[in-house]
Amino acid sequence: MQDDREKAFWRLFSKNTLVLVRRWLRLLGVPRRDRRDVSQDVMLAAHLSFSKYDPERGSPERWLNRIAVHVASHYGERSRRRVEVPLPDDFEVAIEQPSAEEQIGSESDRLFALSLLRELDDELRAILVAHDIEGVPMAEFASQCGIPLSTAYKRRLRALAAFQLLAAQRLTAMGEREPGPRPPPGEAPRLVLVSSARP
Repeated sequence: MQDDREKAFWRLFSKNTLVLVRRWLRLLGVPRRDRRDVSQDVMLAAHLSFSKYDPERGSPERWLNRIAVHVASHYGERSRRRVEVPLPDDFEVAIEQPSAEEQIGSESDRLFALSLLRELDDELRAILVAHDIEGVPMAEFASQCGIPLSTAYKRRLRALAAFQLLAAQRLTAMGEREPGPRPPPGEAPRLVLVSSARP
């Protein structure tokens, strides 16, 4: 049985099989321009579901043909819903990239926020890093820490207040205005300056 499965695997995942799959897709009405992509979808589906293949129920080609029919039918459904509108010939996309000055300012803001985070209590820093930077939902954070959800929200408010106070003190000492845009009055600031990949 295991030998049969191994032989079937090598029969299925060969160059000759791709030719066969593309022939089936042609017969199933998949346009030539899409056959390569759809055949890759068929082979991927076969690879992912090969553990379910049973040699006693039929040849590997017959099993693969059923997958091809299934994938092609779903392709047909998707293509009926897909409407492609060609762009005019004179259409140009303006790619907006930040200027060097904006990039330097953004990096400066990121480093500023990092230095402030390092000065916070471990408890306050943990919630800001988890929720505001890494995007961990507040309920999940509360569960991980074993605290009520309301306590987690109160801790975040304390952390934001401490962060703002540190920022104000640091900026006053430096004699500069606060980096980045200020949040509207009464709205808690969002930390967007630090990426989780570079804490």
